[in-house]
Amino acid sequence: MPKITKIEVQKKNMSRFNIYVDDQFELGVSEDTLVKLNLKKGDVLSAGDLQQIKHQEFQQQAIQQALHYLSYRKRSTKEVEIYLKKQDFPESIIEVAISFCKEQRLIDHEDYVESLKNTLLQTTDKGPEIFRQKLIEAGIEDMLIHQGVAQYEKEQSLSSIVTLANKIKMRKKGPSKKVQQQVHQALIQKGYTIDTIRIVLSELDFTDDQEMLEQLLQRDLEKVYNKYVRKYEGYNLKVKTVEALMRKGYLYDDISKKLEESGIIDES
Repeated sequence: MPKITKIEVQKKNMSRFNIYVDDQFELGVSEDTLVKLNLKKGDVLSAGDLQQIKHQEFQQQAIQQALHYLSYRKRSTKEVEIYLKKQDFPESIIEVAISFCKEQRLIDHEDYVESLKNTLLQTTDKGPEIFRQKLIEAGIEDMLIHQGVAQYEKEQSLSSIVTLANKIKMRKKGPSKKVQQQVHQALIQKGYTIDTIRIVLSELDFTDDQEMLEQLLQRDLEKVYNKYVRKYEGYNLKVKTVEALMRKGYLYDDISKKLEESGIIDES
């Protein structure tokens, strides 16, 4: 029967050991494997014993990989599972690693939700729907998602969202109707709900600066005209120009007035 003839510490990793069987190197194992299986010099090993050692070591490798992955930030069960699958660990080994991490409270979905909530609130301008989506992607349970999103909405002040919306508004140029639509869309993309956006928009002043609006209309009129004059003329040119300017949010009456003032389009 094969026998362990030497156990030595690895030179480059003091927490790992080389196992020699019948004076031949057999495999390297972690300290956890060595202690758990009570391996020592002189032990006689059957084929089954060797298989058990290799299985235990493979299990420890999966656990160590999971611990390494968890050392950077909090992870969900799903995230750790995906990571270990990419490392080519089988399902049975992954289950053991996940169970170990849960027992040590290294995987804790309540803690995960709380941590992600705090991170997003403190370091981003994202709304609750972005938070919800991240939790869904991480495989968090529905009940925890519902509770977490409710708490997120409670802690995120309306004034901070109004401030954000106003910053977005200040970067936009054009008719108030168009600017309002752009702010609305930007807030949707950042994860805010329709109800919240409606309240926030009511807090902002979308009154047009008439002098600036006329300048913008004149500028856009010239751009649109120069684009369509190559393809259309007369009435068709006017229709295409009006349609394009209305899509930009300008009012029909303002467009008609500017067309008359400019004299660049034949009314016929």
